Amino acid sequence: MYIIGASGHAKAILDLIEDLEIVKGVFDDDIHVKSLKGFEVISPVPAVLPNDSPYIIAIGQNSVRKKIAQNFLDKHDFLNIIHSSSIMSKSIKIGVGNVIMEAAIIKVDSIIGNHVILNTKASIDHDCIIEDFVHIAPGATLCGGVFVGEGTLIGAGSVILPNIKIGKWCKIAAGSVVYHSVADGQTWIGKTLKVNNS
Repeated sequence: MYIIGASGHAKAILDLIEDLEIVKGVFDDDIHVKSLKGFEVISPVPAVLPNDSPYIIAIGQNSVRKKIAQNFLDKHDFLNIIHSSSIMSKSIKIGVGNVIMEAAIIKVDSIIGNHVILNTKASIDHDCIIEDFVHIAPGATLCGGVFVGEGTLIGAGSVILPNIKIGKWCKIAAGSVVYHSVADGQTWIGKTLKVNNS
């Protein structure tokens, strides 16, 4: 496998991989980053990448992860990185390019898209739908039937109550409690929706 990205999220991903011998290379556009956890970092990312193994995009910023995925769509395969301590129902559906961290939980009949990050101890209850390029931060809880649109960030320790719809490219601040639906591009802080006028 190959890793695109050499920052903190990439280190966390390397820590999930039991057999580091499967890692064939690490790429990053930052020419100042020379190594990552003992691996040489190749920078900038070459226009033509090897295609002998699948990739994972190890970048926490959702918009950047999407841009890279679109650039390499139909050119390379992506794989999922799933820690053995995670708990996933047999009935879930899951795409590709996802990272499922330690002690994350995905319950019955939930659907996970592509290039999603489910961080440490994130909890996804039954019948949730998580679209592409979402990041569910550590300790966040989605109750049953929650929908999260593309590119949204669900902050650490936040709680989304049952059957709530969160739109695309929203930001839910850490520690928030979301009790009604949030439109595309909106920010929710604590127990209050912050209206974006831009």
